[in-house]
Amino acid sequence: MPFDLAGRAIFQEGIMTAVLYDDVVTVTTPPAPTLTLAPAPKQSPQRLHQRPTGDPMLDVTARLLSIPLRHVYAVLWRAGLIQVTA
Repeated sequence: MPFDLAGRAIFQEGIMTAVLYDDVVTVTTPPAPTLTLAPAPKQSPQRLHQRPTGDPMLDVTARLLSIPLRHVYAVLWRAGLIQVTA
């Protein structure tokens, strides 16, 4: 119970309200949405691996040149061989 500065109890009057629901409200739910599936994508043809040419240096060079350039830069940067400055 809260008290004021003089030590007297403070009473607060509360108001209660009652509401009577006479009408019964029925809520109709809309039908659940149905999902339609798209057709499955077609399989892309598999890449054919090229046979080695017999020259190991040529095979290694072709393999290295087929790697995207950004991956090569990322590896060199992480290895500390190049420095990227802004």
